[in-house]
Amino acid sequence: MPDIKQVLNEEIRRLARKELKSVLPLFAKQISEQRKQISELKKQIAALEKRLPEKKVAAPVAIAAEPEDIKKLRLNAAGIVKIRTKLGISQGKFAELLGVSGHTVSLWEIGKISPRANAKAAICALRTVGKRELKRRLAALAGETENNQE
Repeated sequence: MPDIKQVLNEEIRRLARKELKSVLPLFAKQISEQRKQISELKKQIAALEKRLPEKKVAAPVAIAAEPEDIKKLRLNAAGIVKIRTKLGISQGKFAELLGVSGHTVSLWEIGKISPRANAKAAICALRTVGKRELKRRLAALAGETENNQE
């Protein structure tokens, strides 16, 4: 007399294989269709990226600071915010002056990251800049940006 456990296992396996054979072609068809859609979307993205103009970042206006001043400068998030608000400019304009992204300035101000040495030098030099000089530098940056986009 055969073992009932073995017979049940064989029957379950047989029925499972039969069920899988009926379902798998449907999944294969869906996978094939989705791969085609992904391929078409990738082509559309590539075409759109070609149409997008390249964003050219303007070089920051030269800013000089004394090495002794840079060594003495202790920057923290609140200090960066204080310098920027004293100058009365947005994070984006501040970033343009320093030659970094606006997101970088935002991260500095919340204390997630700290400025690198060249950015510290630029920030140190900006501390002594007056509002007229600041407007002149921003105008120079705006002129360079327009020239780069043409």
